[in-house]
Amino acid sequence: MRLQDLDDDILIQLFTLLPVASILILRQTCTHFSQISRLRFVWQNVCRTQVLAHGYPFQCRRLARADAPELERLVRHALRLAAFWSTPSDAPRRSVDFQASTGTGVSHVRLLPGRGGRYLLTVYKGIWSMISCWDLGSVPSAPTTPTPTPTVTKVADWCPRNTIFSGFVVNTEPDSDAALAVAVQHGGGTQSIELLTIFPGDDDGDGDDGEPPAFKSVGNIATGFHPVALRGDLIAFSDDASETVVMNWRKNTFALLKSSQRPVDEHFQYNRCLQVVFAHRSILIVRARSVELFPEPELRPADGEYVTYAPVGFHTFGWIDGVAVVPQCGTTVDANDVVKASGHEPLSILLRAESDDPWASDVHTLEQFVLHPNPAFDNHSNSNSASPPPSSLPDGSSQPSDPDVQPTSVPASAPVPIPPYLFPPVRAEHTSPTVRGFLRCRDIVLGPSGTALWIQPRAARTAHLTGYDVHASSAPVDEALDPDRLRPLSPSPGPSPGHAQGRTAESLCAAVFEGPLQRRCAEVGMRMRMGMAMGMRMGPAARTLWAQTREGCNWTAFDYDEETGRVALGSSDGSVTVLDLV
Repeated sequence: MRLQDLDDDILIQLFTLLPVASILILRQTCTHFSQISRLRFVWQNVCRTQVLAHGYPFQCRRLARADAPELERLVRHALRLAAFWSTPSDAPRRSVDFQASTGTGVSHVRLLPGRGGRYLLTVYKGIWSMISCWDLGSVPSAPTTPTPTPTVTKVADWCPRNTIFSGFVVNTEPDSDAALAVAVQHGGGTQSIELLTIFPGDDDGDGDDGEPPAFKSVGNIATGFHPVALRGDLIAFSDDASETVVMNWRKNTFALLKSSQRPVDEHFQYNRCLQVVFAHRSILIVRARSVELFPEPELRPADGEYVTYAPVGFHTFGWIDGVAVVPQCGTTVDANDVVKASGHEPLSILLRAESDDPWASDVHTLEQFVLHPNPAFDNHSNSNSASPPPSSLPDGSSQPSDPDVQPTSVPASAPVPIPPYLFPPVRAEHTSPTVRGFLRCRDIVLGPSGTALWIQPRAARTAHLTGYDVHASSAPVDEALDPDRLRPLSPSPGPSPGHAQGRTAESLCAAVFEGPLQRRCAEVGMRMRMGMAMGMRMGPAARTLWAQTREGCNWTAFDYDEETGRVALGSSDGSVTVLDLV
């Protein structure tokens, strides 16, 4: 019996079990196979079994609305990304440069989540601050498709007079009315947080509704705190010491999360807030000197009282220089193409610690820790669905920042909520080497699939105080981070920069840490290391993706969208480089 003689239902089921490469080959054999290979049902099942089941980076928000051609493109793009991360020799496929500002550096770059990596926000400070939105174009569709250099166009600007921006965060929910929140210092000395939209009434930002894109204010919060996280209608803003406010800006309800550590100096950024994560039935607050887990707060109207919460989990890593926290990827898809989290996911913490010792070696590591789910919390939640009561502070009191607002009193005998995660965090098996040095951008970006990017400082030109040149020593720095190898990796043919230029350049480095994608990389790496000695401890294969080519320039900001494989780098000369990994 020939394959063409099989019933269509059987053929469709067979196509869903084939690798994508085999589906594309069969498509070319006859018209009937071509039609079957373009069915949405086929690509829906391929997406479930070959992409989502392995935790590969995927644009999940587009899954429910994608037709068959779009779903095929998304699946093939996700498989190319997985192949890129498991092949250390691959370089970014495309790069584009444009000038975002003149005479001053770019202080922030942020890709708008959920929009396919198409839109980029940049912030720079001249006489006054300005936010600009740029249309970068779509990510490349397929390797065989020509990829001309896209034209970057400015969509909108926001530059109110007599204002300086002191904080900036984008919304992780693209369907929310507030696309970003900005801390604004006015010329008169007042401070506030402005909630802005860019594409009113248009979720895709394509302008089909007839209204041109523009920054418009949808809300204002009078506070001197800085915005740290924005998810839908929830915003978290914090001071530089111990207090974080969680607020529903649409309903005007809020709660106060107060650290268990007393601030040393209210006017010194001793314990500034680095990240706020809206985790499972809880909120994780990462500061420069502490990591604290708070119960899911009860938000109350601003009518004269609020609830103060104390942490239910505490840990310190010392002084954190850079950190990224994300829920580890673990998703399933129901029959309606709705992506759901597969249970209570662990939190992955990737950090680079700062040393107080000037005599310490310049060789550091990026360390990964994991906060595992607490089984006792899940059992308790199943038996009692009521929200946990607010916790009193360790000293039994709280001094509110606003004297007109009084906290809700909490009985001293109130039970302590069971934390959803187990403390302390567990160190992951692998770490990745990095080198200390002068950096204007200390950010670390970690994706749910485990891929991470960070900026590597340029090579030291002289020995430090001990007279010991770590770059010439046998220090265990991964070969990919060797200063002699820090050079741009050009995806297109052309002359490569000289050896001296590579030694003095900052570089963009990357690695795959613990997570679903690391299993694929481990399988590929095992085949490549068959001839190596057994018993060696292998960390994630750090690699150099790009290097700073402008003389005298430093990178000042960067962002990375894991699901699209797009990277944006802002420089001190006002230029921006956009990289497409595949």
